[in-house]
Amino acid sequence: MRPHTINHMLVEGFKEGDIIEAIRNGKILELYDEENRCLITGTFKLSENVKEHLHVVIDYWSESEGIGWVDFVTAYIPRFPFWKTSNIRGGENEINRRRKM
Repeated sequence: MRPHTINHMLVEGFKEGDIIEAIRNGKILELYDEENRCLITGTFKLSENVKEHLHVVIDYWSESEGIGWVDFVTAYIPRFPFWKTSNIRGGENEINRRRKM
């Protein structure tokens, strides 16, 4: 687990178990084959009736077929303006407009 992941955990209030839960019930949103990296979107339980979306970027590699190892590059709760929804990225115009505010 990389420091960027830990920083988001502390700031946004989720735990390592929440990351695992989001990976287990999630799906690959973006695949970066050239980097052996992907972005997974999933959810974790905040309470019995409330779920929160979580994005997890992982690096993966192996010494044989299949995935042998993974490393959590970062994990974060997707928010506007960078994300319109948990599955749709925000546009550059929205990001730049917000920075000017």
